[in-house]
Amino acid sequence: MRVCIQRTRECPLTIAFTCASDVGATARDDWLPCLDSLVAVSERWKSIDFFIPITVLSRLLPAKGRLKSLEVLNLSLEPQNARSLPRAVDIFEDAPKLTRVTMSSHLSLDTFRLPWKQIIEYRTKLMEVWNCVEVLHHAPHLRALHAKLERARGNISGDIASPYSNHLDHKTFSYESLTSLSIHGLMRPGYEHELFLRLLQVSSDSDKANVTQILFPSLTNFRLATSSGSLINFAALPLAGSCFGSLLTKVTIRSVFDALADYSGAKDFLLALPMVRQLTFGVCFHHNQDVVHILYEILSLPSSSDSGRPLVVLPKLEVLVLDIDYDNKDLLMPSWVIDPLKKMIRSRRTKDFVRRCVPLQKFHLYLASWETPRESFAKGLQDLTEESFEIRVLRGLFAQV
Repeated sequence: MRVCIQRTRECPLTIAFTCASDVGATARDDWLPCLDSLVAVSERWKSIDFFIPITVLSRLLPAKGRLKSLEVLNLSLEPQNARSLPRAVDIFEDAPKLTRVTMSSHLSLDTFRLPWKQIIEYRTKLMEVWNCVEVLHHAPHLRALHAKLERARGNISGDIASPYSNHLDHKTFSYESLTSLSIHGLMRPGYEHELFLRLLQVSSDSDKANVTQILFPSLTNFRLATSSGSLINFAALPLAGSCFGSLLTKVTIRSVFDALADYSGAKDFLLALPMVRQLTFGVCFHHNQDVVHILYEILSLPSSSDSGRPLVVLPKLEVLVLDIDYDNKDLLMPSWVIDPLKKMIRSRRTKDFVRRCVPLQKFHLYLASWETPRESFAKGLQDLTEESFEIRVLRGLFAQV
C-alpha cells in the first residue's frame, strides 16, 4: 500500500477502504497500519469510502485540519445502528470542499460534526424523523436528501417531543435549495408521512404571514418507498401548494401492490400532484385478476363522452414507468393481463384540450420476474407503436437500473 501511495505522487486520491469483517470478534489489528498510511496522506483525499469499526474512528484524528481537497465522504461505521459517539468528533468539520456525505447511520450533530452550511447532498440508511428536520434546518444549501427512516425511540406516534424540537427556528421552514428528496419508510410502516406532518406543524406554528410558503418549492424529484397501504396517509396531506411547488415533475413510488387495500389512497395521492410529468410506479403484482384493473383504472383518462368533468389524474404525464410482477412462464399473455394495460395507454395517448391533458410520450414496462417472457409482452403491445411514441419492455426492476 505504501508503494502504491508513493506512485500516486501528488495526485488527488479516491480511496475505498474496508477493514476485516471479523474485527471486534478477534484481536486482529494488522489492518490498522494500512489505515494509518492512508491518514498520513489525508491532505490529498478527494473522495473516501471507509468501512471501519466505530472504536477506531479516533485514528482519523491526524487528518483534522488537512482535508483541504476532500469533496466526498462515505462513512460506514460498525455497529451500523449507532446513533451517537462517546465523544465529539470534529475531524471533518474543517473540510472547505466537502459537499457530499453518505453515512451508514445518522449520528447526532453534537457528536459527529460536519460543515452543514456547505453540504449539498446527504444520504443515510438509518435516520429518525426529527433528525431529518434537524438536517434540513442546519443545511441551508442542501439539494438532495436521501433517508431511510427507522422506528422512533419512545412513542412511535411521535407524541413525545424530539430532543431538538424546542430549538427549531420557526422562521426557517421553506427549504428552497432542495431539489431531490427520497424517503424510505419501510422500517417504520404506516408512519412514512410523519416527516411532512412535522414540517407542516412547524409551518403552522410559525408567523402567520408565512403560512402560505411551500415546504419544498424547488423540488423536482420525489422518491417514496412505503409499506403496503401507506399512500392513504399521504393522500390526506396538502401535497400540492403546501408541500410541493409547480417544479415537481418526477415522482417515484415504491411499495408492494398486491391487494385491493394496497391501492388505498393511491388515486387521491396522484390527484394531488397535477404538475408531475414522469411517474415511476411499482411493484404491481399481476397475480389477481380483480387487482390488476385497479391501477389502470386510476391512471386511465376519462373519455370525453363522460358526463360532467371528472377529475383527471396526472394531466401533464409524459413518461410512465411501471414495474410489474407477473410470475408466469406462459408464452402468451392472457387478455386480463394485457387488455387493461393497453386500454389505459390508449386513453393517455389521446389529446384533450378541454381538460388540458398532454399525450403520453414514453411508456417503459419493467418485468420484475425474470421468468416472465419479455417477448410476449412486447408483442402484445406492438399494435400501440407509433412514430412519436416510445414503448420499451425490459426485465428487472427500474429501481435497480
